[in-house]
Amino acid sequence: MHVKFLFFIIIFTTTLFSKDEPELIVKPKPQPLQLQTTLGFTLTAGNSDTRILTFDTNVKKPFERFTWYAKSNLAYGTSRYGNGPRIETTNNWSISTRLDWFTSDKRRGYLFISGGLSGNKFRGYWSRRNAQLGAGYNFFHNVDTLKLSIGLGVDYSKDNLVVKGSSDDEIFFAILKPEFEIFLNKNVKLGTNSNFFIDFQELKNYRINSQTYLSLKVTTRLAINLNFNLNYDNKPRIVPEIGDNGKPTGKFIPAKPADKIFNTGISITV
Repeated sequence: MHVKFLFFIIIFTTTLFSKDEPELIVKPKPQPLQLQTTLGFTLTAGNSDTRILTFDTNVKKPFERFTWYAKSNLAYGTSRYGNGPRIETTNNWSISTRLDWFTSDKRRGYLFISGGLSGNKFRGYWSRRNAQLGAGYNFFHNVDTLKLSIGLGVDYSKDNLVVKGSSDDEIFFAILKPEFEIFLNKNVKLGTNSNFFIDFQELKNYRINSQTYLSLKVTTRLAINLNFNLNYDNKPRIVPEIGDNGKPTGKFIPAKPADKIFNTGISITV
């Protein structure tokens, strides 16, 4: 499995560096740092029945041959643990950064490297560290209103588990990263980005993280955002079981495999 996947990566990367057919190269104009902050309200279903406030920050800086991204998310409020009677404070968080380096001025093929930290006790880990490395291809590199890219690489994930020793705390995944975005008009943007993970050691162990979003621009700087996130883990982490009285039973059970998260918020771009 390892050999076949690494061979596929080599072929995929070689294709990115192969010589393109001659065509007019239009270099992108220099762009300033783009900063977007969003204050939102979230409803979730899955491992917790949650109603919380969220604060998101997205940073993007395009350069001539590479683009740098940074994201952070803070969520605070109360959650009903496992849809049961027990209510707990929610303090989920995540932070990540990513660099895409384009292999030519045509900005078709690119190499990416990224890393992140996150925490979600309801899914069975106090914190999760991950790093990704791979290559991708941009299918509409000269179209400003349409984006379709696919990345392929490897991901290393290490968890600080809520129930120590209950699962493998570090896993190497193969990862597929499709991303799509379209401007329906100058004020409406629709898109989706996904991460598909498959464990190198156990193919039945896989994860899916996806986000579908709709952005409605109100002014040049103000927009209304609607997001739907699906986080699925075919082999979820272990969490303490909560009884009907709202107290731990002393037993441990797998967390629910899927969390569905709906968020609506108002964002400001500067």
